[in-house]
Amino acid sequence: MRNLLAVSLVSFSLLTVACGSATPEQTPAPAEQKQGLNAVGTGCNADSECASGLCWVEADSYPYYNPYWIRADSCTEECGGLQDTYCQQLAAEYNAPYPEQARCIPARGVYDNNPDDHSVFICDLIPAGLGKVHWVE
Repeated sequence: MRNLLAVSLVSFSLLTVACGSATPEQTPAPAEQKQGLNAVGTGCNADSECASGLCWVEADSYPYYNPYWIRADSCTEECGGLQDTYCQQLAAEYNAPYPEQARCIPARGVYDNNPDDHSVFICDLIPAGLGKVHWVE
């Protein structure tokens, strides 16, 4: 009797799978993917390293920064002009220690993919505590 019951259960299981009423195996959720690009406010060497597509270095904004005194770099974004407060909002969004110190400054030729001399305004996040600073000795 025990064998008859076992055979009946196996037959029923096979019939259920064959008819498609069995639940399919759960596929595990894909693992979180990392973007691999630097966020705004982190150090950089080239535009292609930044999620914003814009890497600022101190030489782009002379005389605001004198490369003989300081080396600095930061993934940043463009802003509207000297009186623009967007940079302070951006610094706060990226948890800068001093977001009120962020400012919009002029920069020259900051895009890697545009070799022509041109002027834009960018967010200087260095005073806000974001980016990388290396003092020249």
